[in-house]
Amino acid sequence: MLFKSAAALLTFAGLVAAQGAAPAAELKHGFANVSSLNGDYLAYFTFDKVEGGMNITLTGLKGLTINAAVNKTAGYEYHVHVTPMGPKYGCMATGGHLDPFNVGPAPCNPKNLTSCQTGDLSGKHGNIVPTEDGTFPAIQYIDTQLSFTEPANGPMVGRSVVIHNNGTRIACGDLIVEGYTVPGTNGTNGTNGTTDGTKPAAEGTGKSSAAKLVGSAALTGVVALFMMAL
Repeated sequence: MLFKSAAALLTFAGLVAAQGAAPAAELKHGFANVSSLNGDYLAYFTFDKVEGGMNITLTGLKGLTINAAVNKTAGYEYHVHVTPMGPKYGCMATGGHLDPFNVGPAPCNPKNLTSCQTGDLSGKHGNIVPTEDGTFPAIQYIDTQLSFTEPANGPMVGRSVVIHNNGTRIACGDLIVEGYTVPGTNGTNGTNGTTDGTKPAAEGTGKSSAAKLVGSAALTGVVALFMMAL
């Protein structure tokens, strides 16, 4: 009877812990405010999870003019890079392109995505075409390779977006994914402890901690009862 009771209590404790655990929030939306250190270049990216991939919208706000482009025909390249930017818009700290399949720097063929690095957005969908005033109509497309969380594709959380001018990194911005908590940041994600610099970080960390506390308390109580039974 003693062991049967102990087993029943342990089962109950497991149920309490499981019921108290908050399910992980599904990641559906992200964005990147891409800028140079002095603000000469500015663009805004949005990333929305849709059936079949990621819906990406790019809006040019300032500075991406035909006169500033080194290659006035090709315009500006842009990519998802593997790490966040460094202090003071340190674009060199963003590492290389997101490339979980180790495609390497070979030219991307949009008709054969296996030849493209996952993060090579302009290689797959075209460069930013220079304009006279630095703005342009929104560019929108669906990328079938990108995912917020799919490990095989190299999840997008914790990444950055970089704009290049003939290979030179001229602007960058962290890719902020709403609902994602950066490990080790005390439940925050983004600028000054927020998901987008203005809004509080999405809830989830506190609920998860509470669930762990409930589970721990239940298990502690079970252990105490078991010891008393002995």
